[in-house]
Amino acid sequence: MCSKITITSFCLLLIGFISCKDSLGLSEKEGFLNLSIGVSDKVNVVSRSLSEEEQTILEQDCKVRIYSGETLVQKYQGIDKVPAQIQLVSGDYAVRVTAGDSVAASFEQRFFEGKKDFSIEKGAVSTVEVNCGIANTVVAIVWDESLKEMFQEDYQVTVTSSTGELVYSSANADAKGYFSLPENNRKLTCKFRATTLGGKTYESSSELSDLSPATLYNLTYSYKETEVGPTGGAALNIKVEEVPLGDTYTITLKQRPVIVGKDVDGQSYDLEQPMYLELNTQADYSIQVSTSSALTSLIFRNERFEEWGGSANLLDILTLNEQDMETWKNVGISVSDKKQTSNGDVWTVCFAKDLIAKMTAEEGSVETTIEAVDAEGKSRVTVWNIVASNATVKTSETKPYEVWTSKATLHAEILREMLFTPKFRYRVKGEQEWTTVDADLSANSFSKEITGLAPSTIYEYQAMDGDQASSVTCEFTTEAVAQFPNASFESWSGDSPKYIFGSGEDMFWDSGNEGASTIGGNITLPDGTYKHSGNYSARLKSQVIITQFAAGNMFIGKYLKTEMSGLTGNGVLGFGRPFASRPKALHGYIRYESGVVDKGGDKIKNGSQDKGIIYIALTSGEGESFDDGSTWACIVRTKSQKFFDKNAANVVAYGEQIWEGNTEGDGMVEFTIPLDYRKLDEVPNRIVLVAAASQFGDYFQGSSSSVMWLDDMELIYE
Repeated sequence: MCSKITITSFCLLLIGFISCKDSLGLSEKEGFLNLSIGVSDKVNVVSRSLSEEEQTILEQDCKVRIYSGETLVQKYQGIDKVPAQIQLVSGDYAVRVTAGDSVAASFEQRFFEGKKDFSIEKGAVSTVEVNCGIANTVVAIVWDESLKEMFQEDYQVTVTSSTGELVYSSANADAKGYFSLPENNRKLTCKFRATTLGGKTYESSSELSDLSPATLYNLTYSYKETEVGPTGGAALNIKVEEVPLGDTYTITLKQRPVIVGKDVDGQSYDLEQPMYLELNTQADYSIQVSTSSALTSLIFRNERFEEWGGSANLLDILTLNEQDMETWKNVGISVSDKKQTSNGDVWTVCFAKDLIAKMTAEEGSVETTIEAVDAEGKSRVTVWNIVASNATVKTSETKPYEVWTSKATLHAEILREMLFTPKFRYRVKGEQEWTTVDADLSANSFSKEITGLAPSTIYEYQAMDGDQASSVTCEFTTEAVAQFPNASFESWSGDSPKYIFGSGEDMFWDSGNEGASTIGGNITLPDGTYKHSGNYSARLKSQVIITQFAAGNMFIGKYLKTEMSGLTGNGVLGFGRPFASRPKALHGYIRYESGVVDKGGDKIKNGSQDKGIIYIALTSGEGESFDDGSTWACIVRTKSQKFFDKNAANVVAYGEQIWEGNTEGDGMVEFTIPLDYRKLDEVPNRIVLVAAASQFGDYFQGSSSSVMWLDDMELIYE
């Protein structure tokens, strides 16, 4: 074992904000976290140092997730998106930070990860630190000088995992390879290949098993004379040096200033949202600015400051002398508190009640722009928008997942005691006439699901107390009635492989033709024998090509590559295309001829009747990345038996139908597959659809005589 080394790390610091419970405004069931992230700029020994551009990209793309059990409760992407203040209900949590690319194998793309469990106690502040380092299994090849005694200097080693491979050569002697190994298959196969001095090809394979993540493996290849038998001999030796990458060096990355509003009770207010106050409100409000280094400038702008007694419509708090400070105090603006901490400054600027009364003297909004700059040159600009109104209700924004193609749920907040029946009115934006509906009342709010809406349409709506409408108008856009391109399968191109799109068109559908064509044929073709409309349907024909069984198939996505295992070709498929609508069912036309299984196994036995399948899914989340940078809902790898999991956490909705025998009649029959929505609080971002003439074709099992015809695929909406 080598001694420990220093590497790049990511550090997530959840630092307790130093304040008492009352000033934070926490309930007895909540705790408070202040979140910051640090990134180091060097990777010693393992690889070259990160460039400034690479570090910036990692900072922007790093993902922070906080879990309660299996439930994701908070997620952020990029350092600038992480709020300075996070409130969590008391309980047990885990935080996970990742950065970089989790590709199967790469010489350039690295993956960083760190995890830590923590707890939040009632009314208390928790401090948590997570150090994140390289999570890959890293492999380097060292070429010993002794190899020159036996081989020409063209040696190479192909290092293969269950999901990817890298080729090392004497030409890239300093290369470091980064592997993301599956937890259930943590081994690598190393195949040495070289040409002897006599011109012959020499090959030797070895296997490394039980490999660890966050570990560097230096493989030294050498040649050594041995005494084998009476004439002697030679051997290729491999020395494996294991270097844990556990030690880390961390530097703190400074965040931009944080600006929040505070009411007289110390309750925080998000200044990204308008602040609704009654007319002639007389109460103190404060602006609190927190920085990661010394505050150097704090500017307030309001076009009415002079009207209210100020010397200008702009003031920089930090440049005021004592006389100026007294002048602005008389206006109603003063520094009520300022603190220096090890992490920076905290300034509190009070807007006195008399000034707030002037700001709320009339119906309408008053905007104050606030700009903070610290010693690191980091800045933040926010607008404090006070809306003065005596309205008893306020229209609230709809939640994205509550807006469908033809329905939406409207929400409103009760500001003070209502006098009449809660209602909503809504209309297509730009039209004159409103539609009014009674709402469903709860403790401090009310809501209503409205139906009969038009898809892909902008609506606006207002909450109402009887006939008195809220001063706030909100909008939403209904989902589109999205459909598949080339859903009648009239457009095709290419010969071998045959593609399910026309020349010059974008690919949406794909099949196993690209893999099958490498061993002699297409399995999915246009066919006019059976069709519902047009000239063609898609014919999916299971067959044996040379010695390998291939199920007739078609899917939304792309055939990415073929991984060979001897004479067996294994497909790598990217499932899913971008999609943001929520249909209720899949409709189409099918003819299925089920053959007798002649390529059976553990999934389906020889002599039984083959089964055809169609399944559809809507997924959410970030998806899986392939080597070329493309992202998919799921990447299928038949070699390692990694398939689509209908019960995966990212599946929003799912539906399937299995045909266990021939369809009826002499032509095509109609089918409808309903979608079961497992998650009603998420909007999907991709759609998956797979059709196969042999259900267990992924396992190379089924009947070589099964055929499926498909035509006129359509999504049905409410």
